[in-house]
Amino acid sequence: MDHESLMFGLTNVFVGILVIALCLPLLKNKIGMNYFYGVRFRKSFKPDENWYKINRFGARRMIIWSVVIIIIGMLSLIIPVGARKSLHPLLARSPLIFIIPTIESWLFAKRLW
Repeated sequence: MDHESLMFGLTNVFVGILVIALCLPLLKNKIGMNYFYGVRFRKSFKPDENWYKINRFGARRMIIWSVVIIIIGMLSLIIPVGARKSLHPLLARSPLIFIIPTIESWLFAKRLW
């Protein structure tokens, strides 16, 4: 296995696991309103219940997309060597997938009162 594919694969798996670990307290409503940790849109700070609704929704979406990142990382470790080289640009940018749950969470927050 080439070094770059191993690096991209392991990095994507690690990032996915890390994001899931960071999202679990948000999913369980264990993190109160703050300015450092959680899904922080303007609507997150207006009534308290919005904070928990938006963070639960955002955490669920981030976990789903983290699983996708983990799968991409694992696949990059098992696909044939010839195909891996052509996929390096895609594998390097795969964490940009987290833009999707960010937009989904923002749209969800816009629908709240």
